[in-house]
Amino acid sequence: MNPSIPVILRTLKASLEEHVIPELESDFARGQAGQVAVTLEWLAQGWQEPLQRLREGNEAILRALGDVEAELQRLTREDPAQQGHWRAAGAALRCALELPVEDTAGGHEAERERFFNVLDDLVIAAGVPVGREAGAGPLWTRLQQALDALTKAETYLGPIPLPPHHWR
Repeated sequence: MNPSIPVILRTLKASLEEHVIPELESDFARGQAGQVAVTLEWLAQGWQEPLQRLREGNEAILRALGDVEAELQRLTREDPAQQGHWRAAGAALRCALELPVEDTAGGHEAERERFFNVLDDLVIAAGVPVGREAGAGPLWTRLQQALDALTKAETYLGPIPLPPHHWR
């Protein structure tokens, strides 16, 4: 996943302070660059994802997790050897989905964190990925869709364009 906006802003600030400002010859230019660094830190401290974006992203994740829940119910019925395992995973998911959410940025951020944690636990519970149609294969398909929804919600600004030398 891409870094958060505050991480990006703090990285820009650090780069400015470590690489750009020392290279500037003019006191005025160093002062102006210093003010930009202070502003970047101020923005990083106060940044909150817009509430509507949080709501939309969480709704998409919630829909995808509903499909995961349906697959867990199917596995509970069709896999008697692991019935308790799938039932416990489904109960943990239902608990995360049913918690009330305060309609604030903080409430929706907490909900997003809860979704992230429950997805992490579900990936562990699903075990080693298997074929698409056998056993937990359909569950893995649904988990992938939920993970994709989480990724899309977390990176609504798009991927961070990094220079080619970054990937070497």
